[in-house]
Order: sequence, then structure tokens, then C-alpha cells
Amino acid sequence: MGDIFPFVLAVVFVAINGLTQLAFAQGLGFKMKPTGLAFMVAAGLSLALRSVSPVSGQSAMIALAGRNEDERERVAALIMAAVVSTVLGLAGAISTVVDFAGPAVMAGMMAGVGIMLAQIGADFITDKQKGNFSVGMVSLVSALLIFGFFNLNSGIVPSANVLVYTVAGSVGISTAYYLIMKKIRGESLAVENASDKGNENNERSESDDPKFWTAGYWKNGDWKLVTPRINIRSILSACALICLGIGVVTSFGTINANMSGVPQNFDHLILITGLVDFIGVIFGGMPLEPIISGTAAAPWPILGAFVLMLVLGAIALLGLVTKICKYMPVQSIAGFLVVIGFFETFLPNLVPYFRTGPRAMQFHGNLAESAIAMGVTALTKNPFIGILAGVLVRYIGTFFGV
Repeated sequence: MGDIFPFVLAVVFVAINGLTQLAFAQGLGFKMKPTGLAFMVAAGLSLALRSVSPVSGQSAMIALAGRNEDERERVAALIMAAVVSTVLGLAGAISTVVDFAGPAVMAGMMAGVGIMLAQIGADFITDKQKGNFSVGMVSLVSALLIFGFFNLNSGIVPSANVLVYTVAGSVGISTAYYLIMKKIRGESLAVENASDKGNENNERSESDDPKFWTAGYWKNGDWKLVTPRINIRSILSACALICLGIGVVTSFGTINANMSGVPQNFDHLILITGLVDFIGVIFGGMPLEPIISGTAAAPWPILGAFVLMLVLGAIALLGLVTKICKYMPVQSIAGFLVVIGFFETFLPNLVPYFRTGPRAMQFHGNLAESAIAMGVTALTKNPFIGILAGVLVRYIGTFFGV
């Protein structure tokens, strides 16, 4: 019984964070109802393959795919990326790449990912996300205080649940602060982020939507197949999506596995992303990619990922994204990202004996390739390129006998 509360807490607050990404994607023109169907299929596949990493909206992938405003070109790029992901998963190629890279390069890549995540969290606080600075700061300060308190008093809750309470506390406190300040100022409850305009337009159209249980719901424009347009722009976009997707699968999959203590099969994970994208994006839905999830740190992490995707899928299918996101600032995720990035990803891979310390010895055992992998990952924002750079440095060193 003691595990039920942190389990529910993790699902609820990770779902809240996931909703901000759905709102972001909706504002860029991605359709939510087909995305909801893709969520449902992803939940079943993840449970069957025992994946600890849920797939959902991933901000970098959404932004990259959303750069192309031509829906047909965008769908073509996402379909090509889905084909490659499916082939890589079936061939077992991702695990081969990770094994080939070796522990030193992987440690460097993960340290670089930690820098990336902390930077993304900081961006949510600053004007780079066009958001509420004070909400982001409340999220950050509360996350640091909660994380620090439970780590200094580790007997209060099991260490595996520290991140769950950090997510719940920082998101809950910053959201409450946001709503209170809106009330005091007498302002309308509208989330101030890049997707506002799209959300407002979608909200107007959603009011006239047929209900979920009617035949009309399944026959409207949201379920019209989009004909892909293949050209040089869609091909180049697909290449970028493939590289980023491989990096997300390997890096975020590793983070979730470390938090849960459950091994993550990268081939299964990229296979899931490829298969479910066929279902959603052909109708104009958004791509689903692995996310860093508090459910991985909660009890029953595989079940948690399954339930999380069912919840998000139901919300998307029912057309509730816009309505719910009125009461939820996107900046509420800032504190959790900084904590995960710096304290749970960067430091454990860089500093010996920090929390999961022995992994950091892999970094220092082959300093050149680890440092290059870390630097390139952080600079390019692409972990897969970081892995390739680290491996290249290794072979250059071997060639010159270093």
C-alpha cells in the first residue's frame, strides 16, 4: 500500500508535464486526436515489450518537426523517419551502436545530455520560452529545496521516490503560484507560451466538435489521411529527425533505466516510436518520442509508463488538451529538468562517487573521448553526434598510438 501514493503521484504530475508538450505541438498545427490513438497503441506495445521509458511529446523533436509548415512535407519527413526507426529496431542496430561506442563514450554523452537538460530547464525560466520568469523561478527553487531536503533526510522517504516528490512538489507549487497570481491580477487563465495562438484557434473549433461517442467524431477532418510530399526539404528534415531520434532513444532511455533499475532495450524503444508514428503522423498527428519520466523513479515503473500513456492518450482523443492547459504553465517543468540534468545526469557521469559514482570512473578512464563526446553532445544538442565524435577520437588516438 505504501507504494500506491508515489505511483499515482508520479503518473499525475508527469501527465501534467506531458500536457504542456501536447499544447506546444497543437500550437504548431499537429492534430491531437490521431496523436491520442498513437498513445494508446504505444501503451500496449510498451507493456508487451516491458519498456520502462514512456513515449510522449518531446520538445526538441516537436520543434524540429514543426519547423516545416507544409503539412504534406512534414508528414513525409516523419513517415521516412518512422520507417528508418522501425528498421533499426527490428535489426537490433541501436544496441550494436551503443555497445560499439563503449562505456567511456556513453558516460561522456550522458554528461553532455545532463548539460542539455539543465539548459532547457533554464530556457523555460528565461525569455527564450516567452514565458513567466517568476513561475519558472518558483519551480526551480522549490525543486532544489525538495530534492535537497529528501536527500539530506533520506530516511523520510525511500531514495527511489525522491524524484517523484521533486516532480510533484515543483510542478504543484509553481502551478499554484501561477493560478494565485493570475487571480490577484484579475487576468484570464491562459498559459503564456508559444502555443497560445494555436490553442485559441483550436479551442474555437473544438467547441463545435461532435462528441467522442458519435460517428461524426471519427469522420471529421482530424481523421483525413495526409498525402506525403517527398522532396529535398522533406528528405533533409527526415535525416535530422532520424539523428535526433536516435540520440533521444539512447540518452533518455538510459536515464530512465538508471532511475528505475530496470534495463531498457534501445531496439525495442526505437521500434515502438517507429510503429506508433505510422499511426499518428499519417493523419497529421505529432511524433511520439521517449521522455524522461518520473514514473521511472516510482514503484512499478513499467506499469507507470503504461498508465501514463493511457491517460495522455485519453486526454488527446477526447479533445481536452486546450481546456486543461489553460490552468497549467509550461514553465512548471523547469525545476525538474534542472535537477534531473545537473544532479542526476551530469554530476553522476562526471564526478567520482557522486550518488551513482562509479560510472564517473568510466569518464575519467578515457578522458579525451569522454570529454569530446560530452562537449559535442552539449554543443550540437544531438547525443548521437556526440557518440560518433567520441568514437572518432578513440580511433584517431589508436591510429597515432596515443
